[in-house]
Amino acid sequence: MYRKKNQILELTICAIDAFLLIGSLLLSGILRYGSLENWKKIDDVRLLLCVAILLHVALFYFLKIPDGIYRRGRYREALVCLKYSVMMVICIVAVGFAAKQNILISRLQMVYFFAICFMFLWFAHIVIRNRERVLKVNGQRMDNLLVVTTRARAKKIVERFQASKETMWNITGIILLDTPGEETELHGIPVSGDLEHFYGFAASRVVDEVFIQADSIQENERQLKKMILEFEKMGLVVNLSLDLFNLGGTGEKRIYPLEGYNVVAFASQMVDYRMVVLKRLMDIIGGCVGLAAAVILGVVIAPFLLRESPGPLIFKQKRVGKNGRVFDIYKFRSMYADAEEKKHELMEQNEMTGPMFKIEDDPRVTKVGRFIRKTSIDEFPQFWNVLKGDMSLVGTRPPTLDEYQQYEAYQRRRMSFRPGITGLWQVSGRNEIKDFDDVVRLDLEYIDNWSIALDIRILLKTVMVILTGKGAE
Repeated sequence: MYRKKNQILELTICAIDAFLLIGSLLLSGILRYGSLENWKKIDDVRLLLCVAILLHVALFYFLKIPDGIYRRGRYREALVCLKYSVMMVICIVAVGFAAKQNILISRLQMVYFFAICFMFLWFAHIVIRNRERVLKVNGQRMDNLLVVTTRARAKKIVERFQASKETMWNITGIILLDTPGEETELHGIPVSGDLEHFYGFAASRVVDEVFIQADSIQENERQLKKMILEFEKMGLVVNLSLDLFNLGGTGEKRIYPLEGYNVVAFASQMVDYRMVVLKRLMDIIGGCVGLAAAVILGVVIAPFLLRESPGPLIFKQKRVGKNGRVFDIYKFRSMYADAEEKKHELMEQNEMTGPMFKIEDDPRVTKVGRFIRKTSIDEFPQFWNVLKGDMSLVGTRPPTLDEYQQYEAYQRRRMSFRPGITGLWQVSGRNEIKDFDDVVRLDLEYIDNWSIALDIRILLKTVMVILTGKGAE
């Protein structure tokens, strides 16, 4: 039940926002047309409501509406609700335009809907945010916490829990692992150092959850096991701090069940699976559109390319993908057919420092090839790789096999993400970058800060790079 607490809150907020969204649509329609019946004569109201609900769920998770709702102030909350309302109007209009359906066609109704939706959501979120504070004032539903730690850590732990804006904690007692003695007080909270009789100390207080943080699991293993088992028998939720495993890195740590084992997972970034699903949906839609364009472009450039350089229209090469997976990448051929054989003759002219190969005015590139590289037309067949799942629209550059074999350990982390047609390196002046470590730095910056919004920004910058020719190879 404890594990589902946040999920229930998330679903509750989603349902409340959906109800308010529908109410905003209905009220805006009545204000614009005088009655619901008059509105139905103009717009397909049922279709609008169905589309709005689907868009609501997508935007709710895309914008991560429930995340940090208790930490956000009223003005920051207003910004979140404003962003949601704007995007909802844009998405409804876009869907209606794409489907050629009468959905929210009145601009005046859009204004009404935007204003009502924004005010409804803002008010509701402020109420939700203040719910715990109101309950605290009334002395209801507080989470009573028992802290088990060392004296040196106790003050910081108490201050952190008491400063929480998400949950109202009432610390009912502290058990010190390193200070034996009679019951005293610490920061106004009852304290016990009697580890042999901790059960009586805990049982004499109202406790919902236990938080344990020790300096070393090994030194306190016997006592901690005994405590955890006794607290579980009491029906309490026991939280064992993962800061025990402090490796000095900046990554994240989470507990996972793995084939019957409870393990601590360490990673540079724990990605929300919902955002991964949205990214894949973007890839599928973009892959379909891009592949259709690739077919048209192939028909147009084929006569010119093949006339200058006989050979296959599509160039296929082994590349390394996510975590070392090997796949075939596809491009419109921009070089002469024997380009791969001549590569070793040009290695001394390599302008890049590191395992990556690049030279300016590569003699292996044909005249047509220079044009399609300049305009990035040669990349279009890679949309097939995107549809297959080998690549993404946005990611890191997939290296060749010989490049990957030269990677050092830290450089391999750039392959922990699915490679992309474009990426942060490509829109950061790739022609001016001569050191492979700079490429790695940009790729790792992308991985560590990845979000759907970042992907969209990179895609928009890519379009500008293609139109201006800046940074194209």
